[in-house]
Amino acid sequence: MRTFVPVAAILFVFGGAHAGGKAPVPKAPVPPSIDGKYTLVATYGGTPTAKGKVDPADLPAGFAPADRGNPWGTRVSTARAETTITRNEITIESRTPTGTSTTMSYTLDPTKSPMTIDVEIVPVRGKKTRALGVVEATGNRLVIALAKEGAERPKTADEAEGVTVYYFQKAPPPPKVEFKIVAMTVGKEADVEKELNRLTGEGYELVTTTQPTAAGDKASVTTIHFVLKRTTKQP
Repeated sequence: MRTFVPVAAILFVFGGAHAGGKAPVPKAPVPPSIDGKYTLVATYGGTPTAKGKVDPADLPAGFAPADRGNPWGTRVSTARAETTITRNEITIESRTPTGTSTTMSYTLDPTKSPMTIDVEIVPVRGKKTRALGVVEATGNRLVIALAKEGAERPKTADEAEGVTVYYFQKAPPPPKVEFKIVAMTVGKEADVEKELNRLTGEGYELVTTTQPTAAGDKASVTTIHFVLKRTTKQP
């Protein structure tokens, strides 16, 4: 004989569980970001020119025009410039000591595909200009394609007439530097020698030594400090 649970009891169980406990809140996805340190490796202007085709050997792997179907033969600058991108600003340092840096404020729309960018160029002199563009971010490479002021947003980051394309390569993180100091007291050289050999095997190199002495004009050296350094790449 089957036993039926009253409907009121079922509603009480589910209602009580809902009221007494908090429903899990899904984590919001982290929006895409282009923040970081970059090197501007190439800039393509949007003006066709018969003699302006770039030699692929001048560009890093993956940035050759042939790889991106460049139909325009556009003029290119391959002089490198250090670039810093924050949450709302792009600063491209001058390629020459006497030049000026370029600053662009920007907003991204990561809901679009490709991701869109609205840029406002802040000149040292003159009025601000606005441009619409798109962004491609793949691994350590960043491509920003901007239409000229007043023109429609480009549909892709490929080179096209009237579009300026910036090619950035993300800078690797700064190396990690570690120091070790090994103190050797006179008479305990053997133990220190083993420690120095161990650290050398781990990539440390001797930087300098110090020789503190005891007080007094004729004091002899009592301890030698070995200062070692290791530099490693961060992942």
